Amino acid sequence: MATLPISISQFAGDPNLLNTSLWPKQAEILEDFWTGGYSLAVWALGRRSGKTLMSAVCATYAATMLADAYRQQLRRGERFYIVSVANSLDQSRIALQAVKDLISGSPILKRLIESETADSLELTNGAVFRAMPSSSRSGRGMACPLLIMDEAGHYLDTSGNSAGDSLYAALAPSVAQFGSLGKILVLSSPWLQQGLFWQLFEQASSGQHPDMQVVNLPTWEVNPTISQDWLAREKARDPDLFAIEFGANFSMSLSVFLSGDLVEAAIAQERSILSPCARFRGQYYLGLDPAKGNRDRYTACICHYDSDRLVVDRWHEFTASLSDGSKRQVNIAEVEDWILEQHSLYRFRKVVLDQYNSQSTIQRLTGKVPISELTWTAPSKTTAFSKLRELFNSGKIELYPHFKANQQIKNLTVRYRSNGTWDVSGGTGAGVDDYPAALAAAVLSAEGQRLMAFPVPKPSPRQVRNLLGTGRREGRLSRIII
Repeated sequence: MATLPISISQFAGDPNLLNTSLWPKQAEILEDFWTGGYSLAVWALGRRSGKTLMSAVCATYAATMLADAYRQQLRRGERFYIVSVANSLDQSRIALQAVKDLISGSPILKRLIESETADSLELTNGAVFRAMPSSSRSGRGMACPLLIMDEAGHYLDTSGNSAGDSLYAALAPSVAQFGSLGKILVLSSPWLQQGLFWQLFEQASSGQHPDMQVVNLPTWEVNPTISQDWLAREKARDPDLFAIEFGANFSMSLSVFLSGDLVEAAIAQERSILSPCARFRGQYYLGLDPAKGNRDRYTACICHYDSDRLVVDRWHEFTASLSDGSKRQVNIAEVEDWILEQHSLYRFRKVVLDQYNSQSTIQRLTGKVPISELTWTAPSKTTAFSKLRELFNSGKIELYPHFKANQQIKNLTVRYRSNGTWDVSGGTGAGVDDYPAALAAAVLSAEGQRLMAFPVPKPSPRQVRNLLGTGRREGRLSRIII
C-alpha cells in the first residue's frame, strides 16, 4: 500500500487546507477507509450523519494529496477523474458543490481551480471532479482513481431498483488500474433489501472480502450534535420509518411500488408536452405539490381522461426565484399567475393543492379557478396511489419523456405497517417524490369527480321499508342515508 503524504484527519482540520472539523466517528471511519487497505467501502449510515461532507473530504483529499501518485499511472497530459454518482443529476451536483465549497474556501487549494461548470470542476494538477446521475451510460474510458456512489440505496433505472449497476461495471475497471490507491466508496442511508447497495452491503458484511470496508451506524453514533429530544419525537411519530432513516436498518417491509418496466411501457416516447385540446377543454385536472423546504421542488401535473385512459399532458416545476439571504424560494405570486394562465388555456375542471402553505393561494384564486385544498390522510393517500397503480397495471396511463418525473415514479416504494395499512414514499430525504405527489393529487381529484358523475341511485320508499324490515328481523338496527 502506498504511503499517504498526510492523514485525512490532518488534511481536513488544517487551517490552510480544509479547515473543517470532523466528528470523532467521522474521522475514525475516514482514517480506516484510507489506511485499512480497502479497495471498496460500503457505508450504511443514518440520515444527518454528515455523509455528504465525508465524501467531499475524501474526494478533495484524493484529488490534491494523491495527485502525484495518480499521475504515475497515466500517460503524459492525461487527466484523472474523481466521479460522484447519485440517484439524479441534481443530487450529484449537491455532492459536487460540497467539494467546490471546500476547495474554494481553502487558502491553498483554491489556487488550483482551473475551470468549473455545473457538472464538473477542473484543477491545474490534472484532477477533474465529475457529477453524474446513476442512469448515465457514459463513464467508460475515464481514468478514475476514486468512484463515489452517493445515496446508492435509491438508485433506479428502467429495470426497477437496480440502477448504477452498468455505471459501476463501466467505472470499476478504471479504478482498478490505480492499484492499491484505487478506491470505490458506496454510501447511503439504508432502504430496500435489494439493488446494488444491498448486494454490496451483504458482501462486505459477510467477512469474506478483507478488501471491503463496511460501516453500519445509526445517526446518533456518528452525529454527537443531534438533539436526543428531536430523535425521540421522530421515533414516536413513526417508529418503523425512524428505524430505517435514522437507525440505519434495511427495511424488510418495503417493496417497489411499480416495476420499472410498467413505467417505461406507459411512456409515449414520440411526444412531449401536449397542447390544450378543444375536445377536452373543461375536463383537465391540475395537481400541485408545494415545496416544503429549500431542497423540495414545487411541482405541478396537468392531466385528463380520454375514455378510461389517464393522459399526463404536462409536468411543470417552478424555479426558486426569491432569496431571503440564506436560501432561495419559489415566488408564490408567479405560481398563481401560472395557474391562471394555464386555466385560461385548459379550463380546468378541478385544481388541488397539498395543504402545505396553500391557504393564501386558494383564497386569492377562489372564484377565478375551481380550486381547493387537498388534505393528505392515510385513507386519501391509499386511494390515490391505489388508483395510480391500477392505471399502470392495466396499461391505462400515458406519460411522456421527462427524466425527473419518470425517475421519481420508478423510485416509489410501498412500506407495509404492522396494523395492515401501507404508505408510499420516494425514499429518504427531501425532493424525492414531488412529481408523483402532484400526479397523485390530480388522480385523486379526477377520481372524485368521476365518482360524482355516477351517483348511487336513491332507494325507493319500498326498498327502504324492505331493508328496514330485514334489519328488524335480523335483530339489528339498519341505518340508511338517503
